[in-house]
Amino acid sequence: MATDGELDRVVHQYLKTKNYTAAASALETESKVVSINNYVSLAARALSADTAVANQVAAYTHSTDAQLSGDHYTTLAQWIETSLDQFRNELYTVKYPVFVHCYLDMISIGRVEEAKKFMATHSVEHEQYHRKDLEELKGVTSLESMAASNFVAAFRQHKYRLVLSSYSNELLLSYVQAEKLMSILGIINQFLSIKVFSGKPMTKTDALGMLGAQSEEVETLNKKEILWGTMRQAEVEAALDHDDGLDDMAVDDPATQAGEEAAGSAATDTAGSATARKRSKRPHLSTAANGPKQDRVPLPELRGHALQMRIEELNEIRQRVALGCNSLPSACMYTLFNTDDRLNCLAVSGNSTMMAGGFADSYIKVWDLTGDGLKVFKSAEKLQAMTIDTATTMNDLMEDPTGDPVVTKNLIGHTGPVFSLCFSPDNSFLLSSSEDGTARLWDLHTFTNVVCYKGHMYPVWGCAFSPLGYYFATGSHDRTVRLWSTDHIYPLRIFAGHLSDVHAVEFHPNSNYVASSSSDRSCRLWDVNTGDCVRVLEGHTDVVYALTFSNDGRFLASGGDDFNIVLWDLSTGTKITTYKGHTDVIHSIAFSGEGSLLASGGADNTVRIWDVQSETGNPLVENTASPEADGTTAGATNGTVGTLGGNPITSVERAPGGTEFGIELATFPTKRTPVLLAAFTNKNLLLVGGPFSHADDSST
Repeated sequence: MATDGELDRVVHQYLKTKNYTAAASALETESKVVSINNYVSLAARALSADTAVANQVAAYTHSTDAQLSGDHYTTLAQWIETSLDQFRNELYTVKYPVFVHCYLDMISIGRVEEAKKFMATHSVEHEQYHRKDLEELKGVTSLESMAASNFVAAFRQHKYRLVLSSYSNELLLSYVQAEKLMSILGIINQFLSIKVFSGKPMTKTDALGMLGAQSEEVETLNKKEILWGTMRQAEVEAALDHDDGLDDMAVDDPATQAGEEAAGSAATDTAGSATARKRSKRPHLSTAANGPKQDRVPLPELRGHALQMRIEELNEIRQRVALGCNSLPSACMYTLFNTDDRLNCLAVSGNSTMMAGGFADSYIKVWDLTGDGLKVFKSAEKLQAMTIDTATTMNDLMEDPTGDPVVTKNLIGHTGPVFSLCFSPDNSFLLSSSEDGTARLWDLHTFTNVVCYKGHMYPVWGCAFSPLGYYFATGSHDRTVRLWSTDHIYPLRIFAGHLSDVHAVEFHPNSNYVASSSSDRSCRLWDVNTGDCVRVLEGHTDVVYALTFSNDGRFLASGGDDFNIVLWDLSTGTKITTYKGHTDVIHSIAFSGEGSLLASGGADNTVRIWDVQSETGNPLVENTASPEADGTTAGATNGTVGTLGGNPITSVERAPGGTEFGIELATFPTKRTPVLLAAFTNKNLLLVGGPFSHADDSST
C-alpha cells in the first residue's frame, strides 16, 4: 500500500493534470508537497505521469479503499450537510452517484452485510429523487446480481454527468484531498463527468445529475437544426378547394363570361378576393417557414376514406372553441366499472366515436361512444352485388344495424397484458402493444387482427401512429424505439440510445420526428428520415410515462413518476417551465387544439388544467369584463381570473419567456377514478377516462 507521502504526490499530480490549480496550491501548503518535477523517480515507475496517476486512483476505487467506502461516504455526506447554503444544493447532487458506487464497491468485495447496513442508513437521503433506482439497487446483493442488473451496468459503463460551479468544484476536491477520501476521489475520477462553469451556484431544482452521454454531446445534439413546423398537404388543400367551389369560381362568374376586358378583370379580382377570404378561414395547412417538404419522408397518396376523414377533421376544427386562461374547457369523464384493476390503458378515436381499453387479461375492448352501435362490413355476398354507383362512401359498405346496437367488441390475440393502444388517423385501425413482445394491427370494420409485428424481444410498453398514417412507432423494455410501416412486418428503423426501458413514444405533427421517454429520466427526439437523435431533453427526476406535442409542432410536454410536467421548446432543446401539482404518477397529458392550455390526468384521481400561453411568450391579459357579465373578476397579480364550479381560479401575472413553475388554472377531482386518458377533441372538448377503483384509501 502506498504511503501518505506517495498519496499526496499522486493526488497533487492529478490535480495539476486536471488544471485544478487552487486545490493543488492548497495541497502544497497544507501537506508541504513540492512540485512533481522533484519526484522524477515516482513518474519513472510508469509509462507516463498521467498513466501513473490514473492507474493509482483507479486502484484505490476497487481494491484497498473499497473497504473504507462506507466511512468515506459518511464523512463526505456530513460535510455536505454542514456546508454553506449557497453551495449545498450543488454539492448534494454529488452524494447520489457516490452513494451508489460505494454500495457497489462493498458488494464487489463480498462485504454484503455492511452494504445492507449502509443502504438502510443512507438510502433515505435519496428517496425524494431516486426512489425507483433505490428499489432496484436494494436487489443487488451479490456479484451474480450485479452482473445481471441493467441498472448496475448503466452506472458502471456510463459516467454520471453533473454541473457544478467553479466554487463548488474547488471546495469538493479540496475537502476530499484534505480528508484523504481516496475512494471518493477514485469514484469522481472514473464514474463522474463534472462540467464546471463560472458563475453563481445553481438551485436544487436545476442541479440534478444524469447518466448517459457527455454534456458536450448533449449540447451539440440540442443545437442541431430541426424542421419543427407543419407540413403542407397538397391533396387536402385540393379537396377543400373542390368542396368550397374555389377551383371553378372564376369560370362560373357571369362577369367573367361577358367578354368585356374591364368587367372581366374586376370579376377576376373579386373571385380572387373571395378565394383568399375562404382559404384564410381554414385551419393552417401550408408549410411553415421551418417546416419540412412534403416528400422528405415517403408517404402514400392520401385518398379515399383517409382523405374523406381528414376533410371531416378539418371541418370540425373550423368549429373549434377558443380556449385560454379565462375560457377553460368542458370535460367529459368516462368512468369504467367492474374492471377489477385489470385495465392498463385507454385510447379514444380521433373523431370521438370509439374508445378502446387494454387489459391485463390479454384482450382489448372497444366501446361505441355515439349510441348508434359499432358498425361492421356487409357480408361478402352483399358487397359483391354492389356497384361503384351504389357505394360512394365508407358508410355505404357498412351493415345496417338490426335489433339492439352492438356497443362493445372484444379483440383477442395477444398472449400477454396489453400496455398501449392507438387509433389510426382515419379511425379504421387500432394499434396495440403487449408484454408478449408484439404489436398488432386491428381492423375496426371487421374487428379482426390483420397483422402481427414481431421485432422486440421484450415487452412493448408504448406505441403510436403517425398523424398522417402509414407509419407507427413502438418502445420497449429492450431500450429501443422502432419505426414500422403498416405494409411491412419488420421494422424500418431502430433508434437506440436510451439507457433503460422506453415507456412512451409519440409522433411529431409533421411525421418527420418521433419522441420517446424512458426510465433513464430523459426524453429523446429522433429524425425519421436520417435515424439520428436530434434532441436529448433532461429535467425529470424519475421515470417519464407520458408525452404530447403541441399542434404547431414547436413544444413537447412530458410527465411521469416524479409527479411533474415539463414543457420543452424543441427549437432550442431547452426546458421552458415545470408544472407542479399532481401528487401521484401522471398517466396522460394533452395540448388543447390551439396550444394555449395543457390537460393532465394521473393516479391522484384528478384532471388538471395548466396555462401554456403565458409560458410560451404571451403573458396573461387582464380581464376587464364586468364581473356581473360572465361571472369572472378582473385579473390581477396573485388574484382571481374566474370561477369553476363556484371555486375561484387564481393566477399570477407572468413575464414572457417562461418561469420556474407554471400556473395551474383548474383541478377536476374524481372520487375514486385514476385518470388514464386525457385528450382534446377537434372542437376542444376534453375527454378523460379511467377505471373506478375500490381501494379504501383513494382520495375523494
